[in-house]
Amino acid sequence: MNYTKIISLLLLAILIVSCSEEVERENPLDAQNKRTGGALPGLIARAGDGQVTLSWLNLGLNGIKEYKIYRSYLSNDKFELVASIPADSADKKFSYTDKGSQNEGLQNDGENVYFYRLSYIDRDGTETPSPDSPANLPADWYLISIIPSLAPPVPNVQVMEDSDLKVRLIWEGYSLSAPSDLAGFRVYSALKTENEQDQKPLILVAQIDDPKTEFYIDGNDYPSNIVNFTKDGITKLYKVVAVDKVGVESDSPILEGTSPNLPPSPPAQVKGIFSLGINTYDVRIEWRRNLEPDLLGYKVYALLPDGSREFKEWKRDPNETVSIIQGERYVVREGELIPKQYYITAYDNTTKPDGINDESQPSEIISAY
Repeated sequence: MNYTKIISLLLLAILIVSCSEEVERENPLDAQNKRTGGALPGLIARAGDGQVTLSWLNLGLNGIKEYKIYRSYLSNDKFELVASIPADSADKKFSYTDKGSQNEGLQNDGENVYFYRLSYIDRDGTETPSPDSPANLPADWYLISIIPSLAPPVPNVQVMEDSDLKVRLIWEGYSLSAPSDLAGFRVYSALKTENEQDQKPLILVAQIDDPKTEFYIDGNDYPSNIVNFTKDGITKLYKVVAVDKVGVESDSPILEGTSPNLPPSPPAQVKGIFSLGINTYDVRIEWRRNLEPDLLGYKVYALLPDGSREFKEWKRDPNETVSIIQGERYVVREGELIPKQYYITAYDNTTKPDGINDESQPSEIISAY
């Protein structure tokens, strides 16, 4: 007996069986497909007010003519056909919104759970899986369940523009009358363009999971290297939606917010080093660099005893943090010679109607005593 030939035939048989099983398991809706587990790729359901939207990816199989959507109410064993969706092999994604029979809408909230299943029809008219043969359906024929929900009330959002390079959105008092299934809020935003045709869609910029939070600040977080506004006068579109526990959003309007025309913060951590002489003195002033991206520079002032100020020096580079003033003359006060006091201001690139750039409030005052 030729054992080598027998072994070869056995290996060939194993290979054929293995390959046939792999081909069989290419069906994504096959419950034993290890790659999909019988799940339709990308199938998701989004709850709405009296409706459910299903979306899924193209199966990637040749010859699919249409998809069928089945729905069952309260239990997962009484499915009925609710829609047939033509399949175009060029499409990457499909979507269908189920609004119930006769446009009455699906029932919201509570225990009103709906179950959905999908199948596909090939060019020969064969449906996979076939609901006409319940005995042949896999036990875990992929299904998805969801509860439609009444959308939360629209938050009354106030747009506050009272801080430099910052817009605040406030909906104070919303939590006092919020529905019991409120989960939080979502903030969407986009830079406003002059041409509406070029306007980009709003994108999610914040997910607020605390229902009691009633504000959102769109500004610059310098420690985290986040710069949302680079100058005054930038307008953004905003939408603040309340969202419930199943993800239904309020039908909120789109609002506008503009980074206000306000001066930068005064320089911080200011200190002075005085070198006192007989008739004159020198002073070295140091401060921490301002972080505003629209900053142009600093101005150095001397403060006189009568409350007036004396301009001393421009610093036209926002990275400069040192000013050295030499040969300063003392101020005579009650017969005594005393050094002047000093402070710093920052100014940005926004010009006011009088032609002067926005200037910050004075920094802390430094003196020799």
